Amino acid sequence: MANATDHDVVILGSGIAGSVAAACLARSGLDVLMVDAGSHPRFAVGESTIPVTSTMERLLAERYGVPELAHLSSFEGVQEHISTNCGVKRNFGFVYHEAGKEVDPGQVHQFPISKIAHTESHFFRADVDHWMVRVAQRYGARLQENTRVGDIRIADDAVTLLAEDGVEISGRFLIDASGFRSPLAVQEGLRETPTRLRTHSRSIFTHMTGVVPFEKTLDRADAYGNPSPWSEGTLHHVFPGGWMWVIPFDNHAGSTSDLCSVGISYDPRMHPKGDDPQAEFDRFLAEHPSVREQFHEAKAIRPWVSTGRLQYSSNRTVGDRWCLTAHAAGFIDALFSRGLQNTMVVLNELLWRVIEACRDDHFEAGRFKPVEDLEQGLLDVNDELVAGAYTSFGHWDLWDAWFRVWESNQVLSTMEVSRAYAKYLRDQDSEALAHLAAVGPSGLLPDHAPLRTMTQQANTVAAEVQEGLRTAAEGADQIFALLREADFIPPPFGLADRAHRWFDITPAKLAQTVLWTRKEAPPEIGRLFAEGILLPLDSQITGHENAVRREIKDFLGE
Repeated sequence: MANATDHDVVILGSGIAGSVAAACLARSGLDVLMVDAGSHPRFAVGESTIPVTSTMERLLAERYGVPELAHLSSFEGVQEHISTNCGVKRNFGFVYHEAGKEVDPGQVHQFPISKIAHTESHFFRADVDHWMVRVAQRYGARLQENTRVGDIRIADDAVTLLAEDGVEISGRFLIDASGFRSPLAVQEGLRETPTRLRTHSRSIFTHMTGVVPFEKTLDRADAYGNPSPWSEGTLHHVFPGGWMWVIPFDNHAGSTSDLCSVGISYDPRMHPKGDDPQAEFDRFLAEHPSVREQFHEAKAIRPWVSTGRLQYSSNRTVGDRWCLTAHAAGFIDALFSRGLQNTMVVLNELLWRVIEACRDDHFEAGRFKPVEDLEQGLLDVNDELVAGAYTSFGHWDLWDAWFRVWESNQVLSTMEVSRAYAKYLRDQDSEALAHLAAVGPSGLLPDHAPLRTMTQQANTVAAEVQEGLRTAAEGADQIFALLREADFIPPPFGLADRAHRWFDITPAKLAQTVLWTRKEAPPEIGRLFAEGILLPLDSQITGHENAVRREIKDFLGE
């Protein structure tokens, strides 16, 4: 290994963000080096995918000529090409708990993944990350593992990394995707102190064996009536002051794993950190009898990880010749599984700029400013959603309302990304992605004033409950009133109906939504849903397009 190596791009970190970036840039003809303080395979959390994440992976695959990225975007692709140690995700499940009480079957939600999308996955990250690194290497990117960076020098003509073993590594541009302990963030003093973020949480987590599917612990599972088995999705047990994730990798017939990712995120202002995470977990099970049954034979197969406060942010994320991205830029909480989504959204906007900068040999911060705006905007929007959720966890009625705010955001952002990808696939013109870039800093929410107003009003209501300015019951009533007044949410979804707990977007509901787009929806929202549903089907970018298309056409009488 040479003491002075010159590269177009040096990437700190070879997790999924770093390796996806490396594969795309190397495929575009750049000389790319990934530098990592550790080595693969290795444990990581952040395992649950969502439709926006998967659509963005397909978009990256197409835009940057890396077809392997499309394998990440579906359960079927993961199983065939990557690892049978990964699980299936057919739904988001949320079960509400109060300490010392059995769960109330009326206090649950489930959001099954629509047939319009590929089936999502639970990534066993040790396998997925290692596979993605090998993909990047096949495209020519190089990997230097077990190399800890001690100093970073940013000059007019290069960025130079000085490793602790004395080796110097130089490049024309630096992407720092190394995470919380980002050497660049530390050296340049980029962390906001204190952070601007409202969310306040910590976590304990591990992988376990012997976790029982939740539906098997219920005396009468049919009393719930959920359309999809709880264990075939990402299960969230929510409770005042926090939430628990149960993400199984062994939840389908073809699995070769017996593992399940398990963790709890607490608001430390309500649940101060204990000395022993195993003791904390045992105490949680003792207080929540409906959860305890899932874990009566479960065992942790690796030491528990216990964190301090999870939230951090940066005052800058770009500069001359560098960019902080993914979890190097900031982090909120694993709730709602937006970490991988936001990573892919940011990479889509960053990578073409890096390619052009290398070709022009101009790396000034200004050309990357839109990436910083995107990163900061996504962080703030996610913070509002998660902070509001933690506030709402204290009261079922408020959580019932806030869940629907989150789902409306989820559905609308999915439509934006699906429409943009389908247009790009059809036209092969990056101009089709311009609107996606424009709405990115708002969390991919459509640029529709009543929608933006409703979202901000709901955030204000949640903040007022947190500050004691209104009761939780008043807050819930106000949010439901906002949902009832919203003419941009398709009525077939039932988001304003308190009696509605299952949000399965069936082909029939999709057809009803298409009819609504033609007769009742505001014009720009009507176009969004019509194009977000029908363009992907026309482009045949889902695995179910023919059957779904037929059902929609039958319903519409076409």
